[in-house]
Amino acid sequence: MSRLVDPLRIACGAATARLVWLCAALTGCSGGDGTSVDAPPGVFSLSSPSLANNAGFDPANTCDGADSSPELVFANNPVDAGSLAVILVDHSVQPAGLVHWVLYDIPPTATGLPAGVAAGYEPANVAGAHQSIGLNGDRQYHGPCPPALHTYSFDVYALPEPTLPGATMDTTKEDAAENITAHQGAHATLTGTYQH
Repeated sequence: MSRLVDPLRIACGAATARLVWLCAALTGCSGGDGTSVDAPPGVFSLSSPSLANNAGFDPANTCDGADSSPELVFANNPVDAGSLAVILVDHSVQPAGLVHWVLYDIPPTATGLPAGVAAGYEPANVAGAHQSIGLNGDRQYHGPCPPALHTYSFDVYALPEPTLPGATMDTTKEDAAENITAHQGAHATLTGTYQH
């Protein structure tokens, strides 16, 4: 019987290691101590110098500061992507979350977004990209400003098309977000929290 137990323990240990790697590869999940698990090489990922995954937003990127967008860094963009899109969502607003910001038609070779993406339908500091109508009827980033602790995510999506199908200057953030998720290929997530 002991000859059966040892191989089973070895097999279970190997399977557990594979599951941990798969979890990191697919979701960038957290380790047991709450720290972020780095995605394996070659996996599409999203990070920021001013926001660690599952950490608090820098006040500069919220209504308590300049309310400017953080720098975002893309890595290992899918080679078959036609364009990229970024969505910021407040997941603590139920039932479906509140879309704060949508930027789409980002060139597929972009390595990220600069800090402080400019306002406007065609932001001057992100060539080729378009911004949907936002929270206040304008076209610009609006960061966290909740009265209680809320959880947010930046999601970058790889889309097969070079431009978002059906999108125009009149496209709202909700319509753009729905369209993006309907056409998405790979995507990566960066999560943060904030309380005003």
